[in-house]
Amino acid sequence: MNRKPAKEYTTEQQLPQLGTAPYLDLMNRTASSDTDRKSAHLGLIMLWLGDNTLDLMDIQLSSFDITESKLDLLLLLSLHAGQELVTPSSLADRLGIRRSSVTSLLNWLEKRNWIIREPYAKDGRMTHVRISAEGDKLVKQVLPTFWSTCASLVEGLDKEEQEVFKRALLKLNNNIEKRLGSGR
Repeated sequence: MNRKPAKEYTTEQQLPQLGTAPYLDLMNRTASSDTDRKSAHLGLIMLWLGDNTLDLMDIQLSSFDITESKLDLLLLLSLHAGQELVTPSSLADRLGIRRSSVTSLLNWLEKRNWIIREPYAKDGRMTHVRISAEGDKLVKQVLPTFWSTCASLVEGLDKEEQEVFKRALLKLNNNIEKRLGSGR
C-alpha cells in the first residue's frame, strides 16, 4: 500500500526516509534543558503514529471519495442528528479546528449532497447543519471499511499487548483532552 502523495507536490521524486536519529540530534541541539528527552522522543513517535494512522485511513477510504476528516464530520452529524441546532461553530469547537476549516469541509460535503445547511428557524442569522439522506447512506457504506481499518491498526499486537496499549492510550488521551478542555 502506497502512501498518498502530497497534492501540491506530485513529481516522482521522494525525499529519503530519515528515521529518528536526525530528529533526536535536532532535539538535542534545540530543546530547552528542562525537556525530558525520552518523553520528547515518545511524543515524536506519537505524532508520527497519528500522521501515519490518518494516512492509512485516508488510503482505505479513498474508494468512497472521502477522507477521515470529512467522515469524522459526517459521523459527528450522525451522532448528533437529534439535536435541534448543530452549528458550524459548534462543529469547529468539537473537532478542534478553525471555523474556516469547517466551512471548507462543509462546502465540500454540501457539493456532494451529503449535508444540508439551513437557517435556524428561531434566529435566521444562525445556520443549522445536518446530515442528508445521501450522507447517511454513505456513512452506512463506509463504516464497515472504517471499523476494519481501525481494527487493523493494532493487528501487530497480541491481546495482552492490546489491553496494555489501550490503557496507556486512554490515559494519554484523557490527559490531552483535559489540557485542551474538550474531548470526543
